[in-house]
Amino acid sequence: MRKLTILVLLGMLLSVLAVTDTAAPPSRRIFICPDCGQECDKLVFDKPGSCPGCGMQLVEKIDNKEQRITVAVLLFDGAEVIDYAGPWEVFGEAGFKVFGVAETREPIHATFGQKLIPDYTFADSPPVDILLVPGGGVGPALENPELIKWVQKNAQSATHVISVCTGAFILARAGLLDGLSATTITGALDRLEKFATKTKVVHDQRYVDNGKIVTTAGLSAGIDGAFHLVAKISGQETAEKTAAHMEYRWKPDPNLTRTH
Repeated sequence: MRKLTILVLLGMLLSVLAVTDTAAPPSRRIFICPDCGQECDKLVFDKPGSCPGCGMQLVEKIDNKEQRITVAVLLFDGAEVIDYAGPWEVFGEAGFKVFGVAETREPIHATFGQKLIPDYTFADSPPVDILLVPGGGVGPALENPELIKWVQKNAQSATHVISVCTGAFILARAGLLDGLSATTITGALDRLEKFATKTKVVHDQRYVDNGKIVTTAGLSAGIDGAFHLVAKISGQETAEKTAAHMEYRWKPDPNLTRTH
């Protein structure tokens, strides 16, 4: 009887061990540094937080794929540098994947002589979560049917669309501001009212959030609009940490006192 009991217990133990050996191991969460261009890009971490090398927010990598919010920045000749560079910095620091898209891969000529090579063209750009439309010299862009068509297509599939400065005119041309409220740089507010007759133009806010579509005032206001989106998507704490790392005094308040 005693031998039988021992044999039964031994069999039960072997069964438990067999189940343990064949069970799938628990998945390990892996976090990596965004593309900062430094050696820490090669590091791997087992929990979220900030990269000890560059200070940027770590992003999770699942099934060898980076789980990152993607941002497409529309580029065109005459684009205002700070309109796209400011938000690009914010989104990049927050761990989002940012890339530029233009009609061709030829360098675009932005303001003040800056040249920038796009990552994609209208023909091969991938789907994105956020579409960023900068301002600047938008006249030729407004008359480019391929550009407007690309904006319409990507605005439809994107989760968020944000314009900076006179980029609001591009959104208006694409029919994306009809029935909505919007703003732009101070000197173009009256022109926007005449250009976008189906849009309520707001004069006293740094950015206007319609839910999916956000428009900002001019130049540096794009930075605040980008932080606003980071807070909506990744939380207020992430936005605040990103601003602190950038040493930027961000106030989550859209109200703006125009100087003229």
